[in-house]
Amino acid sequence: MLLDERERRVYESLTEERVRAQYVTAHALLRTVLGEVLDRDPASLSFAKGPHGKPYLADVPVEFSLSHSGELVAVALSLEAPVGVDVERVPEPSAELPLPVLSSAERAEYDRVAAPERAAAFTTYWVRKEAVLKATGEGLRVDPARLTVAAPDRPAELLGWRGRDAEPGRDGGQPHPPVRLYDLDAVDGYRGAVALLGGPHRIVPRSC
Repeated sequence: MLLDERERRVYESLTEERVRAQYVTAHALLRTVLGEVLDRDPASLSFAKGPHGKPYLADVPVEFSLSHSGELVAVALSLEAPVGVDVERVPEPSAELPLPVLSSAERAEYDRVAAPERAAAFTTYWVRKEAVLKATGEGLRVDPARLTVAAPDRPAELLGWRGRDAEPGRDGGQPHPPVRLYDLDAVDGYRGAVALLGGPHRIVPRSC
């Protein structure tokens, strides 16, 4: 097994076989991809966590992000900028959705979507928001409703971030780097997005 001791503890703590399979597949894939890019033994890679819990490789300047849902796993790598990726399976149309994560502008757009398309529209909003929050390293410590992203039928874009827009930045008063947001061409029944800070960037998709 490619996983380290901490990853194995997490794996062994999972009780549902499907979830265990998702976890080991995702983390083994991450190590395999990183090992290929860095020309390193995947099992030798040692991960640490930043102040907000985002994992990183302490000895290599490479940014990465991992997401998995259902039968899909996504890994995003960048040698130039912080990156975040999210993939999600579109729920059934009858599923109860956590609509409070939408901003008021997003909710107004969502309410205009035809009922059969709402689950897919919500999932598009969600993956775009989570990709951004993964890229910044803040994750769900930030209320997703503070972010406003473009409507699902529009190209991916971060339109606003309530509270953060007015902040001077994190380092010596410098402004926050711009967020570049892109939709992924996920398989049917899924939605995905990737976000990078700074830019511009060139996205190179690969599937396996």
